[in-house]
Parts: sequence; structure tokens; C-alpha cells
Amino acid sequence: MKEITINRNFKDRVFCMLFSEPKNALQLYNALNDTNYTDTTDLKINTLDNAIFLKMKNDVSFLINNFMNLYEQQSTWNLNMPFRCFLYLGDLYTEWASAQKVNFYRTNLVKIPTPKVVVLYNGEKEIGEEVELYLSDAFEQPQENPQLELRVHVINMNFGKNENLLNKCSILYEYSAFIAKTRKYAKILSIEEAVIKSIDESIEEGILAQFLKVRRADVMKSILTEYDEEFVMKDLQEEAKELGRTEGLTEGLAKGRTVGLTEGLAKGRTEGESRFSRLTEFLLDDNRLNDLKKATKDTTFRATLYKEYKIE
Repeated sequence: MKEITINRNFKDRVFCMLFSEPKNALQLYNALNDTNYTDTTDLKINTLDNAIFLKMKNDVSFLINNFMNLYEQQSTWNLNMPFRCFLYLGDLYTEWASAQKVNFYRTNLVKIPTPKVVVLYNGEKEIGEEVELYLSDAFEQPQENPQLELRVHVINMNFGKNENLLNKCSILYEYSAFIAKTRKYAKILSIEEAVIKSIDESIEEGILAQFLKVRRADVMKSILTEYDEEFVMKDLQEEAKELGRTEGLTEGLAKGRTVGLTEGLAKGRTEGESRFSRLTEFLLDDNRLNDLKKATKDTTFRATLYKEYKIE
């Protein structure tokens, strides 16, 4: 298995590199909101800067016209985006309140920027052109009218989807075309060769040409790191499944002595896979990848984690 590291000094992903530029962010804002702003001084970029290896960072956020806009790019389908965006917004509002020196203890109502959260999705899982995700879907106790809600608008920006939006934002269109090229070549070449070919071909065709000429090395590093991340995640998931099967087989043999071998094996295998699957999910959510790696090898440590997360 590859060594898992957190790279806190790594440059932003390609999407963030592009749309942290005020002129590109303004173009994206206009395309999504059917507006015609032209003055980039109206725009204040306030992207959080706690970048880590596993995407625990909002991609692009900015203030314009009293809206707190959070734009997140996702290449994997993730139903937990509302909660993640909820946490991002909390940090952004804290930053804003500190910068504005807001006193929330005054009696008069303090007006705050209106949140708008958009996830721009370009993964391979088919989701249709647009989807709405709600924070309340994650609540343990569902309510008809929850006291707290966050609606996240997911837009499929894969090349060929939402063409009206892509046509209104040339940078987004070119970004989608570039990612589509890279994916296409990655199926027949090594990822390094695929990225090089995609960059060279895009420059020739005028797709993000100036950006790719200037930031070629950053783009290479960004995409290779993201593919490396996907490899690590898949590797961990496969190892977790295999460990779950092994653990289930051991438990099944023990139970088989008392409830019948066939029935015991089946029951034990199912329960073992379920326990480790739950543990894997908890550890991934908490970004404890090195602990997950250790848990696949160390049964004593794994038992400690089961107790920690109250997994019976």
C-alpha cells in the first residue's frame, strides 16, 4: 500500500487555481446568476487557506453584492457535501465577522451576507444535470420543518452537460474540456503521459492555453496528486473489504461451532464486513488514514478503535 501523507503546502487544484483569479471568478458568478458585473473590484476573494491532501478545503468562496458565495468542485459523488459546506460557511462567517468587527451583543439586528452554496460536479457517476442536497437529510431525527437547513445546489459540469452554463462561462467550458481530455487519455496511457498529452493538445487547440503555458508544472502536480489520492482511497477501501471478509470468517468459525457451521460462517462474515465497513467510514470522515492503514494490520489496535467508536 502507498504511504499516506498530508501535504499542507501543496498548491491548489486546477479548479481553484483558475477561479481564484478575480476575472474568472466574476465570469463564473455572472454565468450562475445571470448577472453582468464587470468590475472585479466588486469582488472579494475569501478562500480558506487550510489546504490538505484530502480536499478538506473549500475551493472558491467570495463576497459580492452581499452574498457569501461558496463554490466547491467535486470529482467524486459525496452526499456529505451539505455538512462539509456547513462547516466551511461557519469558518467564512467567523472570518467575515472578525474582519467587520461585528458586535453580535448589540440589540439591533446585524445583517450578514446571504449564503449561496454551489457544488460543481465533474465525476464519472451519472447524476443528471442538477441535484439538490439538504443538510437535514443527515439528521438522525428527521423533521418536517427542521430548525436548521442548508440547501446545496449541485451542477453537473462534465463536458456535454449543462451546455447553456458552459457556453456562458468560457473558462468553465475550457476547464471541462481539459478534464475530459485527461480522463480520455488516462484510460489508454499512464496518468503522467495522459496529463502531458492533454496539456500539449489543449494548448494547441486554445483550451486554457495561456494558463497551461504559465502554470504547466502546477497543473501537472495538481492532477497527479489528485489521481494519487484516488488510488490511495481505492486501495484503502479494497483492503478494508478484504479485512472485513477475513474478520468475518474468523467470527463465523467461532459462531459456527454453536449455531451450525454454514449459518455461523454466513452470519460472521456479514457482521465482520459490516463492523469494519463502519469503522472505515468513521476513520475516513475523521481523516485518520494512517490509523485506518494500521487497523488493517494490527488486530489489537483495531479492537481499540472499535471501542473508541462504540462499534459492537
